[in-house]
Amino acid sequence: MCSAGAQIVLNNATISALPSVPQLLTKLLETLQDENSGLEQLAHLIEMDVVISARVLEVANSAAYRRDQKPVLSIRTGIMILGWDLVKMLTLSIVCQRMFNDYYEQSNQDIEHYWYHSLRCAVIAKSIAAKTQAAAIEEAYIAGLMHNIGRLALLCGFKNKYPPFFAIDDSLPGYIESELAHFGIDHCELGAWIIRDWNIRSFLGDAVAYHHLPAAQIEHTPALVKIVYLANLLLTDRVNERQSAIILARKWFDLEPAAVNDIMSVGLAQVHILATSLGIEVGTAHTSNQDWGNQEPDIEALVRALAGNFKPVTASSSGKNKLVQGAMNTALINHLEATSQQPEILADFLAFLPKLARLLCNAQQILLFVPDAEQTTLTGMPIGEEQEWVSNFKLPIKPATSIITAAWIKKSHCHSFQAFDGFKPSLPDQQMIRLCEADGMLCVPMITRGQLAGIMVLAIGQAEFLIAKQQLNVPIALARITAMRLAASSQNNTGQPSSAELEIAAHQDRLKRFVHETSSPLTTIKNYLAILEQKMLLNGMPNRDINIVNEEIDRVGTMIGNLYAKDQDHTAASIDVNQLVTDLITLHRQTYLQPAGVEVELNLADKLPQITTIPYQLRQVVVNLVRNAAEAMTAKGGKLSVSTYLENHGGAEPMVLIQVSDNGPGIDPAILAHLFSPVQTTKGDEHSGLGLSISYDIIKGLNGTISCRTSSAGTIFDVRLPLQANIEQQQPSLIH
Repeated sequence: MCSAGAQIVLNNATISALPSVPQLLTKLLETLQDENSGLEQLAHLIEMDVVISARVLEVANSAAYRRDQKPVLSIRTGIMILGWDLVKMLTLSIVCQRMFNDYYEQSNQDIEHYWYHSLRCAVIAKSIAAKTQAAAIEEAYIAGLMHNIGRLALLCGFKNKYPPFFAIDDSLPGYIESELAHFGIDHCELGAWIIRDWNIRSFLGDAVAYHHLPAAQIEHTPALVKIVYLANLLLTDRVNERQSAIILARKWFDLEPAAVNDIMSVGLAQVHILATSLGIEVGTAHTSNQDWGNQEPDIEALVRALAGNFKPVTASSSGKNKLVQGAMNTALINHLEATSQQPEILADFLAFLPKLARLLCNAQQILLFVPDAEQTTLTGMPIGEEQEWVSNFKLPIKPATSIITAAWIKKSHCHSFQAFDGFKPSLPDQQMIRLCEADGMLCVPMITRGQLAGIMVLAIGQAEFLIAKQQLNVPIALARITAMRLAASSQNNTGQPSSAELEIAAHQDRLKRFVHETSSPLTTIKNYLAILEQKMLLNGMPNRDINIVNEEIDRVGTMIGNLYAKDQDHTAASIDVNQLVTDLITLHRQTYLQPAGVEVELNLADKLPQITTIPYQLRQVVVNLVRNAAEAMTAKGGKLSVSTYLENHGGAEPMVLIQVSDNGPGIDPAILAHLFSPVQTTKGDEHSGLGLSISYDIIKGLNGTISCRTSSAGTIFDVRLPLQANIEQQQPSLIH
């Protein structure tokens, strides 16, 4: 049981609200705004930030994203699970929440020291794990980085009382006991609570909880706990404790003093370079340099002496800060709108919605309520199989029925947190809150073009609500986007053909003519190739190129034959992806790549396993991507790269990645938002704009994914395919 003071921290401290180093936040903003920045650059910066790292791992380990029971303990794995767009949005959201809060008015130097100590502990823990092979390297890094995250939570929960404690070296004797006496909880216990709330099977929480215990108590604990303990102890400036750390390194891990010194010198040099690159002049805690000898410091006296350095925190009224924060919030919402447009089908968008709500609002669940035709009742609209229960709630639109109906009547957001002027939840509200395993609900009207389309309900904890309350424009924007998508879907169900459907009908008419006119020429070409191949074989000149051309003609013939066939050929086979790529580049290098001045680079993974898929469909996708890349560089030539990789991250299903990149001018943002839609093209009137749409459907039918990243420096398409595709689940259509 925690004291009342400790419970305040647990109720009101959420990871997104914890402070960070302003210089690092500024660098992150610059990276997010730079169109040429990439995932690796962003990951490098995130790995230096305790709070954003914690948030990435918290979301990646949540039910909305986690694929199996294996915990995600690597920042890069977490980033790959979330994807570039969502990580960018998450980072921007956290920066918006923390960039201009009041911590930095008086505790900036102490936050910098905290960051410096945490990063050094992370680097040293990682080095010890690598040297001894006693624990996973990435897990050791994360444990070292977050070992003191409880101190940030206490600073957040007790803004006026904790700053003097935050300025004191937490390794001093008596510090933990003093924390416990003042706040009802110490930073070790609080940090472990934050980590354990992720519900992961790991000793990460134990490493955080036990890093200040006497060494004898953790001697028989798992290696990760001892690695973090040792890394933290090695960073002390007191001679006696450093000597104890050297002894423990030998006792626990057979590390000689010379090896420990090497780990320390290399690790500290790395962190110093990072600090310099960010423009951070790192000092030390106020009490670190004092030589206490055998004397135990009086923590209470130190707190009283330092308390005069800190003024009570008041709400900031800086107009400049509000203006800049408003601009950052606008950038966040613009990115949210662009990302929300990517799932073009309503069902896909609704499946994506809980992830957005979890990412931006820390919502445990998101519920949608829509009106009946007479607009007298709001009914729950399931957005997934696990939400079938919500359709049982039918709420008459009256003020006392529910907080949800109150939000509809007021056309304004309402919530259930009574300690913060909220409504008292009715019995249906209480049932929904319980089923969502949340503390309460925030109800936001879904309004588009001045019309109410329904109510979006965010089931959230109290700490998360306090953050959402300060940034209501984010859930309001999410509700508006959802309303627009629901309204667009409703219009498409009126029975009137849409412009896209009319365009498809026109394409189908033209394709009927195409099918009829192309069959004879293809047969003639194959006959001549057969004659040519026989003559070359008689002359002792076997030619692999003819086989490749024959395969391409067969592929085209199969596609044409499948255009209107009732039983399309979806025969799966095991193929060598590297050989497929090599053959296609061989075929197209001399026909249009070299003449256009396009240099081709192949980076094919060694020992890439074969995959089971539909060969001719995969060939079509690769041809489309290669041709698109080449045509993007026809004006002045350029460099085309095709790479293959085997991805196996975080225990997820292994995937083969085919990456096609070019250094062309990039794709216009207006086109990018609908890149995989029919009739979207940047190549002029002579092109149909169907290639990427067809490729998208094919890869989706092969149980894979296709995504695009672009900037002024070029464009990258990533195609991910499972080793074994379940072809029967989905059959892609080649007609749009």
